[in-house]
Amino acid sequence: MNSLPEANLKFAIDTYHKLREEHPHDNLLFAPVNATSALGLLAMASGHEQAAKIEKVLHWDEVKECDTSRNRRYLEAVESIGLISARVKVGMEKFELSSPDNLHPLSDFFPSVQKFISNALNLYRTDVEGINLKNAPEEVRGIINHWVEAQTQDKIKDLLLEDSFDCHAQLLQLNALYLKGQWKVKFNKDLTVEAPFYSHYAAKNDCQTVQLMNRNGIYNTATFDVGDTEVQVLEIPFKDNELSLYVMLPTDSGPEALKQLEDSLTHEHLLDWASHLKPELVDLFIPKFSLEKKFYLNQYLDLHDLSDPKKADFSQATTTEGVTLTQLVHDAFLEINEEGCEEVEDPRLCRDRRSHRKALEFMVDHPFLYFVHHKCTQSIILFGKFSKPE
Repeated sequence: MNSLPEANLKFAIDTYHKLREEHPHDNLLFAPVNATSALGLLAMASGHEQAAKIEKVLHWDEVKECDTSRNRRYLEAVESIGLISARVKVGMEKFELSSPDNLHPLSDFFPSVQKFISNALNLYRTDVEGINLKNAPEEVRGIINHWVEAQTQDKIKDLLLEDSFDCHAQLLQLNALYLKGQWKVKFNKDLTVEAPFYSHYAAKNDCQTVQLMNRNGIYNTATFDVGDTEVQVLEIPFKDNELSLYVMLPTDSGPEALKQLEDSLTHEHLLDWASHLKPELVDLFIPKFSLEKKFYLNQYLDLHDLSDPKKADFSQATTTEGVTLTQLVHDAFLEINEEGCEEVEDPRLCRDRRSHRKALEFMVDHPFLYFVHHKCTQSIILFGKFSKPE
């Protein structure tokens, strides 16, 4: 493996597979870059062995070394993911994107290491903010939730659910992302109609519908074989071409085709597909949707030792022994609608229309996978599955 973005891509696919195992029929959504940043911060807080375990989950140990020193490689990885997160946040100022990330020591009885606090801010743009529970965990929960709501334009509410932690909690890692982008070319709202969505998971005779958006235009697209199934891939760029939504749609609408795609999907597929798409005249139909998902990532990523008082080691963040991670809370919110820039006539579209070339139909009326890609850093901002309307 040659680069950190490739490692992050591999981590994204790994995490998707783990979430899918636990939620095979559900809509899924998570933010790989944010999750990587959160885990990188925890690795920086950890002693050597614990940091190595987290690094393995992130596939940082597979990135080719330019130095024989593990510490040098680790520092470069930490600095790189910090820069990726910073570039994403700076580049997204023209979008509605919020990414609140905080590490909360939930007590004032253990002192933090000042070097760790400085590195968290400088490398990850993350605050380490101590909060004294004072036997009032629900009051603290309200304070944290209010802060997250304010950071996400009131989109992400109740990040921490009732009774999320008690007065014995020690360390909370909060990680959230909200994205509402504007397309490079908007969809015409007058063409959006209610239409059937053929979910594999609906009750028998339950006809589900979505608000189906439509646009005829030039899109990068291609068809690929994955395992024994055929998959249509299409890129929908957001304005200024910094972000794109990639849709992965099995041509067969049956459940086995989607399962085959999920079972066979690797990070190499995503790397290969993005470079082999070609511009085509497309008649695109895609659901309008808004989706939020919350996961406690420490339960999915084989990092249970971080919550074990006999095994956890946060010696790079605090001088107190026995400190454990109470929760790693990860929340992602994505809003997809018609909004975007006014259409500027594409010369390729004029040429295709003059030649009476028939548009390729891309009908997203059954379950599909998708991801949001940040081109500058070659990073996946969001990854998910749309299984059914919510």
